[in-house]
Amino acid sequence: MRVSTRSSGDRDRNLLASDGDKKAAGAQDVDPDELLRNMFADPDGAMARAYDLLTRTKDPRSLSIARQVIGIVLRDRGEMPAALVQLRRALRLAHAVDDPGRAADVNATLGAALAMAGRTSAGLSHIDLAARDSRGFALATVLTRRAWVLNMLGRNAEALVDLRQAVRGFVRSGDTLWRARALNIRGDTQIHLGDVAGAERDFGQAADLFESLGHDLDVAYTVQNRAMVALVAGDLPTALARYAEASDSYERLGEVIADLAVDRCLAYLAAGLASEAVEVVETALSRPHVQPRHRAELLLMRANAALAAGDPRKAAESAVSARRMFRQQQRDWFELRAELTSLSARRINGRPARSLLPAAMALVERMRPLVVPEMPQALLLAGRLATEAGHPSSGRLFGEAAAYRGHPASTTRALGWLATALDRRGGGDTRGVLRACASGLQALEEHQAMLGSPELRALATLHGDELARLAMRGALDGTDPRTALRWAERWRATALNHQPVTSAGDGAATTDLAVLRATQRRLTEARAGAEPTDQLERQSAQLERAVRQSRLHASGTGAVRARFEISPLLEALSREHGCLVELVEVDEMLHALVVLDGRVRRVAVGPAEAAVQALTYAHFTLRQAARGRPAQVGSAGERLQRTLLGRAAGALGDGPVVVSPTSRFHAVPWGLLPVLADRPVTTAPSAALWLRARSAVAPAAGGTVFIVGPGLASGGAEVPVLARQTPEAVSLGGGDATVDATLGALDGARLAHVAAHGHFREDSPMFSSLALDDGPLFVHDLERLRRAPCRVVLSACESGVMKPVGAGELLGLGSALLSMGTAGVVSSVAVVNDEATVEVMIALHARLQAGAGLGDALLAARQATVRDATMSATAASFTAMGV
Repeated sequence: MRVSTRSSGDRDRNLLASDGDKKAAGAQDVDPDELLRNMFADPDGAMARAYDLLTRTKDPRSLSIARQVIGIVLRDRGEMPAALVQLRRALRLAHAVDDPGRAADVNATLGAALAMAGRTSAGLSHIDLAARDSRGFALATVLTRRAWVLNMLGRNAEALVDLRQAVRGFVRSGDTLWRARALNIRGDTQIHLGDVAGAERDFGQAADLFESLGHDLDVAYTVQNRAMVALVAGDLPTALARYAEASDSYERLGEVIADLAVDRCLAYLAAGLASEAVEVVETALSRPHVQPRHRAELLLMRANAALAAGDPRKAAESAVSARRMFRQQQRDWFELRAELTSLSARRINGRPARSLLPAAMALVERMRPLVVPEMPQALLLAGRLATEAGHPSSGRLFGEAAAYRGHPASTTRALGWLATALDRRGGGDTRGVLRACASGLQALEEHQAMLGSPELRALATLHGDELARLAMRGALDGTDPRTALRWAERWRATALNHQPVTSAGDGAATTDLAVLRATQRRLTEARAGAEPTDQLERQSAQLERAVRQSRLHASGTGAVRARFEISPLLEALSREHGCLVELVEVDEMLHALVVLDGRVRRVAVGPAEAAVQALTYAHFTLRQAARGRPAQVGSAGERLQRTLLGRAAGALGDGPVVVSPTSRFHAVPWGLLPVLADRPVTTAPSAALWLRARSAVAPAAGGTVFIVGPGLASGGAEVPVLARQTPEAVSLGGGDATVDATLGALDGARLAHVAAHGHFREDSPMFSSLALDDGPLFVHDLERLRRAPCRVVLSACESGVMKPVGAGELLGLGSALLSMGTAGVVSSVAVVNDEATVEVMIALHARLQAGAGLGDALLAARQATVRDATMSATAASFTAMGV
């Protein structure tokens, strides 16, 4: 839910001016009423004419209006002290006029300005005085402004009463513009009171009225407000798209809207995009003349963003500053939210639960009458602290939070189920824990299914991380390994299981990627020629942001994946006389679930950190071997086996093995492990994805494709050999391997071999790429494929490296292909020797042409290179994901 409570933007145009056609700026004969009514068409020109009016008249009413206009413009610039001076002068002049309405109008403007400056009591006093002295249409305008201030204070129920009366007044008077403004503010109020449908109706009506009047800035405000409606409803793609639309409109109109930074930060946090949230709020805080109310809200957003980004110290500092400012501004509703963030940060920073519990309990009690949207988070925090402190109130607090299981927003429903699970755990009810976790994850899968972006789907799993860990802990404590396997699959690689949303036919996406590709090609040339690159780097970063934002706006299909069943897995493994090993991490300990001969066994392996260190050492030894240097490859494999499999290594049978590792062990060179070196071994992000890949049918019309990119030390020497063995294959290289030609060849191919340098982007995995003749082919480009290639061999260095994202999800080239329906991907997880790769690939393809699967083909490659240390290490560096 939004933090900012505004009418429809930062400008007082929503609070002051009357309906009327905008007039051209610059008239010498200034009509004071027209100047006030139309000042927002040209605020700077209006202020100039107001100063001119001060020199040409002694009429108190005209002078009062001129001072009022100057005060409003100064206030909107953030120059609050000067603005208040002008508005007070305007009020003194108004009192000299025989017209109570003039003083009432200035009082309302002054009151709103004082509230914006943080002096809310004084501001409300002025507005109340204006309401007392107004009737009819004038009273409706004052009530609208008072509602805006009450909204800012979080007193939403009171604001709604004023707004209902104001809207009725504007309907009677026939004033279209003021009616639109009141509807816009009322929509904002409805959001805070939980009436999402009412908010959407009010914002929609306001947008139609503003558009009919030609008020472009006001229309942009309603777009921003409707983005908040989508965010509260859980529709992240629509929210992000609307915020982007509002931002573009503001930029086109030359406006800088501080509220937009607050709202976008909130949306980014909901999406799990912590770094983007930090960036947008820091940029907003760095601008000059930030109004006090906005600074307080931005500080709260910075605290929340820092907490999400893993910086609890900065979060605590920012939350304390925000809370202090909210208290000074008498904004209790916001102060409580800042207190919640502060308590959460202090808990993470290691403050004892016993010392924080009283404040958390008091916070919950203060939140009750104010309808604060973060109430379930506050209850969960207090419940956790009570549990850690051994206080008996934990059950009551969790029980109250559990009431949110019926909330319209899926992420809030999941919080309710999490509270239920924690309550059941406290009572020793393991089955109750598992049932609650299942319901919570079901709600989050519905949320995930609404997202079209692979990145957002992966990040969305963070919402279910604690639910999944709670369930896995309970399942492992039980005696049934099958239950443990079901739960290991429940929240594993879920983002890859959703039907991908392609950008095939999206001309804008294709154009943006083409421009980015051309820019990066020029950047590479400039670097090679030692030319300046600053401008090209900025252009490249801007284009990447544009491409990424457009993909974040994609909506999902809404289809939730089918439940994992063990029986089909047992049947498939039995037919292949194979074994599946699924690794699970719980409380930093590794466990192996071994599926063999129709049975599931659980084996406790050991500390996960020992396996991480073993993997680092293995990559180092493979890198040394690739360079032809002495390397302890054998001992690295033994160490990996000991730390990753432990006793499970002796329980794998003697057939092919499928390994489903956790995300941080996706880059293990499994062929290096002694127990796996002499048998077919493949990997899969989950057992469910292995089953899906196994059932994939190769396209009847698909053929073989060979693609060679530029700059390879070997020149892709294996490709001519392979092409001679497959004369009907399509070969691209030597300038023909462009992105468009490559995508055309990959579309629906039975087998694709790509010999091209790979570049993995740790900072942005979806911009990982393969180097082709006209520039990089990005992961985003693959979304243009209508049909995924059935099998893909990537012979470049580290082409199989992916980034763990969210709660154990993966982003990268291999995961993108698997998500789109590719049955299997061969790629390297370590640095490889280019010359040795040629021999490995020839041996691999010889076995594939004989009809073997990827696991058998890689085994053949390892066996063919066993006599040469460098070639053997190279073969071990390749893994097969899928079948």
